[in-house]
Amino acid sequence: MSEIMLKTGAIVPAAGYSSRMGVCKATMEILGLPAMEWVVSNLRQAGIEEILVVTGHWREKIEPLAQALGCKTVHNERYEEGMFSSVRKALEAMPVSWDRFLFLPVDIPMVKASTLSRICGLAGNSTVAYPTFLGKRGHPPIIDRKAVSKILGWNGEMGLRGALNLLEDKSSEIPVADRFILCDMDDREDHLNLSSMASNRTIPSEEEIRALETIYETPTRVIRHEKQVTETALKMANLLIERGTKLDLPLLKAAASLHDLCRTEKKHGKVGAEALRSHGFPSIASLVELHMDYPYDGVLDEGALLYLADKLTCDDRICSPEERLAGMLTKFEDRPEARKNAARRLEKAKKMLDAFSKAIGRDGMEELR
Repeated sequence: MSEIMLKTGAIVPAAGYSSRMGVCKATMEILGLPAMEWVVSNLRQAGIEEILVVTGHWREKIEPLAQALGCKTVHNERYEEGMFSSVRKALEAMPVSWDRFLFLPVDIPMVKASTLSRICGLAGNSTVAYPTFLGKRGHPPIIDRKAVSKILGWNGEMGLRGALNLLEDKSSEIPVADRFILCDMDDREDHLNLSSMASNRTIPSEEEIRALETIYETPTRVIRHEKQVTETALKMANLLIERGTKLDLPLLKAAASLHDLCRTEKKHGKVGAEALRSHGFPSIASLVELHMDYPYDGVLDEGALLYLADKLTCDDRICSPEERLAGMLTKFEDRPEARKNAARRLEKAKKMLDAFSKAIGRDGMEELR
């Protein structure tokens, strides 16, 4: 059966006591929305329309919320026996039309829609496929219907994990750049940490940047170049901020750190931007897409600073626009159109550098060396 024709649903267990939290996890708010609503919204954005929520101890709170969100519910009367009893209940109630399903507990609420889409798109013919973040497996696994009988026949030892261990030879892993696949919400501290992380979810963390570099096999020499560009861009930004310019430092830092993510590809700016969008980082993608030829309009914003910092970096060291141009003219010695474009882009960089020098009241090149 082709990937396009596979009917994918989602099972969302929400039957536990929430004993360490002390309140119903599903209704706890993150950035103003209940955890259950985050789970459902992200699944729907990923194209998962049919969602089955398993209720238990907090049935009176969860069932109305789940149904208001358009989900089907099934009640696990034996919820006190633990998670695997909810797994059994869900599988027994699973629609016959589903070819496979995502298994996403309600206390892991911030897995991005882009990650869920990636899991569905790359699961292939695996009976079980696990998302991984920097080598660690997380949620949600995507499980083929043919695993259901094996899971229902399991004795319950080690819960669902124990059952899925029987299928390890038919499993695969899907690397993702989403730290939220590992972030569950067991207690109040977890809730506070998750809420803080969620407020910055569109900007990749240092770990997510490493994950992206691993997924796209960014060469070490390119990473060194990106680090120098990042250092230069942030230095310029901080000097401008001291003089009243408003800039988004986390946005600039992430974009500079990833601007050559797909450097080995043709039109690497566009390819890198598409990759970043597919992982849920659209604001970073917009800067990366234009870093080769930014449409400068006289404003030293984040995009202009990334462009200038890149043009002032020869491999992994600071260099002047003139030095960078000399290297590019040599590189494109037998390509007149490329030489012309290089000269135009470096002329633009000189105008930016002059504007930067004027803004800080000092020679910009001297300040950056």
